[in-house]
Amino acid sequence: MATLIDLKTSISNVLKLNFPKHKLYSSEVAEGFQKPCFFTSVVPLRTDYDSVSYSSSSVMIVINFFSENGTQEESYPMFSNIKEAFGMSLKVKNRSFLIRNFRSDIVDGVLQTKFNLEFLVDGDRSRNLEDDTEYELMQEIYLDLKRRD
Repeated sequence: MATLIDLKTSISNVLKLNFPKHKLYSSEVAEGFQKPCFFTSVVPLRTDYDSVSYSSSSVMIVINFFSENGTQEESYPMFSNIKEAFGMSLKVKNRSFLIRNFRSDIVDGVLQTKFNLEFLVDGDRSRNLEDDTEYELMQEIYLDLKRRD
């Protein structure tokens, strides 16, 4: 299962690989940072328990880019560069998450890029059983697939 920390680590790895000269900070740093740099955060949006077997989750990835001089001319090309660096999916451990709703905004010279990741999480079925009964897993199944009109 991919955790929020795993997601953040994968995002950091993509940024470090594609922008090695830019500093990378977590969202907790408030002052004293070197520009150009990135600030990243993972924001949980929702989790829906769809069944006993799995839940669906959605998170928003936020990447703030502080350019050297804080100009839009420096920020505009970075949006395309970030979009190209991530591509269509984010690899996290042994899974790939499809990137959805890639968007950006520039506020006070800071480029804020956001995208969503939606994914299924395998549930722990044993915790959802009403009793502690152990069940044997099915080994074989025989199907009669004769057509009946």
